[in-house]
Amino acid sequence: MVRPAAVWFMEGVSSQKDILKQVKQARTEGGYVFTLLASHRNERPEILAEADFSYIEPADNDDLLSFITAVCEKHNVVAIHAGKRGWLMEKMRAEIEALGVKLTTGARHVDTFELADNKTLFSEQMLCEGLASVQSIQVQTPEEVADAISCLESKGLLPCIKPVRGIYGMGFWVLKRSVKQLAFFNNPEHRHMHPDILLSALRSAVAAQEALPLQIMMPYLPGPERSTDMLVEKGRVIAAVARSKAGSVQTFENSGAAFQLALACAHKLGADGLINVQTRNNDQGEPVLLEANLRPSGGIGYTAFSGINLSGLFALRQLGLINDGETSERLSLFRSVKVISTHNVKPLPVVEISTLDSVS
Repeated sequence: MVRPAAVWFMEGVSSQKDILKQVKQARTEGGYVFTLLASHRNERPEILAEADFSYIEPADNDDLLSFITAVCEKHNVVAIHAGKRGWLMEKMRAEIEALGVKLTTGARHVDTFELADNKTLFSEQMLCEGLASVQSIQVQTPEEVADAISCLESKGLLPCIKPVRGIYGMGFWVLKRSVKQLAFFNNPEHRHMHPDILLSALRSAVAAQEALPLQIMMPYLPGPERSTDMLVEKGRVIAAVARSKAGSVQTFENSGAAFQLALACAHKLGADGLINVQTRNNDQGEPVLLEANLRPSGGIGYTAFSGINLSGLFALRQLGLINDGETSERLSLFRSVKVISTHNVKPLPVVEISTLDSVS
């Protein structure tokens, strides 16, 4: 009996469930036959229940290759989406592809991950490539932070600080002298902090022999911010949908200066897979690059409401089920609509976790 080909989505970020649902949607709508696998390092039934077969990934990276080999052989896996461990699996590319499997990590070289992960280096490289990018200053000590604040304020710019490495905007603060001293404590959701509070905390940390992780200082950008989700193959953008953010409302776009800047960034990086590029307009209303994430964004699931199922397109192309012409036909279905995220509470589903000796 010939086993159907399988596509495997390994542990991802918060959107893994949405990705699996949208791949299933593409399979149902097209009447395709293939197996959908999912895995995670933790028991996450709300995610894993979306797949035909689910596995718990080994926590130890040293056990990962043997695990991948066994699952691929068991299920006739022809394509793997690496998810969170893209950088690690990129280093295993030769061994994984030797199994006859297509590997998608987000890039094609380990150095690309290092570049995208370091916001300072990313900004410098994109500027060298001729792409508008936010000007940033790398800092760590209280003295460096104070100097950077003075430099930006002397130009009439509002300083911001955030970690060199990080996701979801964690650690981002706008340093504003007009806010109250306890603004960061009483209203943390506004992301405003008085510069003197930051500098005082840093000096106290130094006295306590605590080190601040590398940070970048940058000017505040009024926006709007856009998050562009893309399907890219070896630097070639196959499909993309931008989300323009205004508070809790997001509007889908597939054109404009910010959209084109994001596509150019993906091309320059030689990205490969489902990725995301963030831009924000400066005080002249011009978009500049903020960062590139060599993985799907947390909001990629929203983009399906535009008529473009990026996750489904990824799976179908990896499995060789649609060509460029058929892809273009699907892209013509794009529509610009507004969406708002809601919290939809549901009970956890029951999911049977597969083991390598449980599936014949």
